[in-house]
Amino acid sequence: MGPADEYVELYREYLPRILNYMRLRVDGEDLAQDLTAEVFERAIARQATLRKREAFGAWLFRIARNTVAAYYRTRKKTLGLDEVEEQAAPTSNPVQTVIQREQVDRMRQALSTLSEREQEIIRLKFGGGLGNQEIARLLRLRPGHVAVLLYRALRKLRSLLQDEPDFRQGADGV
Repeated sequence: MGPADEYVELYREYLPRILNYMRLRVDGEDLAQDLTAEVFERAIARQATLRKREAFGAWLFRIARNTVAAYYRTRKKTLGLDEVEEQAAPTSNPVQTVIQREQVDRMRQALSTLSEREQEIIRLKFGGGLGNQEIARLLRLRPGHVAVLLYRALRKLRSLLQDEPDFRQGADGV
């Protein structure tokens, strides 16, 4: 397998993860897709800066984080988690749609109580699908520290949402 084939495989593996991460960072599907494309363009242009192949994921997510930061710097706009558009799959049942929106709103409200670092770790873990090792490399932390921060953030969310009737059943999964 040549370098081009290897890059295609990496693209297929990381495209959904980068796109999910972007959806959590910016407002709107089109913008998330545009910024995701920009991330991969930058990665191709800067592939010579990748020192270790095993660090590809952290390197690519660092490019993604820098791309989002550059976007907001040029737009002079900040966007909190509570303003992110709902990305839930459409449903034909209007009652289910309303319930999903209410759950998303409660989750956003709970997430907004976390520190920016805790929110970013949750975005990378669940939006980007990164493991603790990759998050640690990206944020320049020790993997054990990432695990502790993630555990504490999820514990905070669980305590905030435990009294919510729609979240009680899933509280153990938080």
